[in-house]
Amino acid sequence: MISSLNSKIISYLPSQPDFEFQTDYYTEQKVRIKPKQPSILFYQFKMGEESSQISVIPDGCIDILINCDQHYGNICGSVTKSRVINLLPNSTYFGIRFLPCLDIKKFGIKDLTDKEVSLNEMFPVNTNIIEKVVTDESFTERVNIFNEILRSQIFEIDKSSKLIKQALYNIYEKRGNITIAQLAEEVGYSTRYLRKLFEDHIGISPKLFSQIVRFQSSLNMLLRTTHYTLNDVIYENGYYDQAHLIHEFRNFGNMTPYQLTGQKSCLKTS
Repeated sequence: MISSLNSKIISYLPSQPDFEFQTDYYTEQKVRIKPKQPSILFYQFKMGEESSQISVIPDGCIDILINCDQHYGNICGSVTKSRVINLLPNSTYFGIRFLPCLDIKKFGIKDLTDKEVSLNEMFPVNTNIIEKVVTDESFTERVNIFNEILRSQIFEIDKSSKLIKQALYNIYEKRGNITIAQLAEEVGYSTRYLRKLFEDHIGISPKLFSQIVRFQSSLNMLLRTTHYTLNDVIYENGYYDQAHLIHEFRNFGNMTPYQLTGQKSCLKTS
């Protein structure tokens, strides 16, 4: 099972809708570091001339966000509640989103939860390399530069616990619809040990992480397709009823599924 974790872990790279729908343009590309490693999502967007704020929602991932005009970047830990971040109007941002099973050198994932830390503070990155990333206007070239030069300075590949990977596999496979007791039984360890492991490696509890995965699974069903009904989303993701689904969307995204789909429709037809 451990050797086949990648089909679910690789495919799970969740969405930040405001990056896509509330900016002047948005593009993205998934890149797999190695055949048996999770993908990294590279993306780029430009803020509008009068836009200075954008909402981020829980996704269980870590982001590196670089301002290509001001030549600085932050590492942003996974958020546990929807919140607004301040960005510069009319600025281009280049981002890298990755799962917590990719370890960051010399820094604990748990220390990043709900925080932003300057990239320069965390790593002695050669400023000339950052200059290459931000000054090259081609998104593809920025991806290549990061992949070829910066990646090895930031990530420790193959250092994550196999138990964590197994637990993540089970959560992704069940779309987050799994209890801590079921998860502990699947991986063969106590719930207490599993909670500690998640706090150390993921930064949040396995229960909260599973809820976030379920929320993101539901979100993507609504965002990426037109043929799913709310009843389909409820059934596929293990919600009790419509009220349960709406409560989770409000809790994590500060909006109802109806508001989300209405916002998407308006933006795509405007």
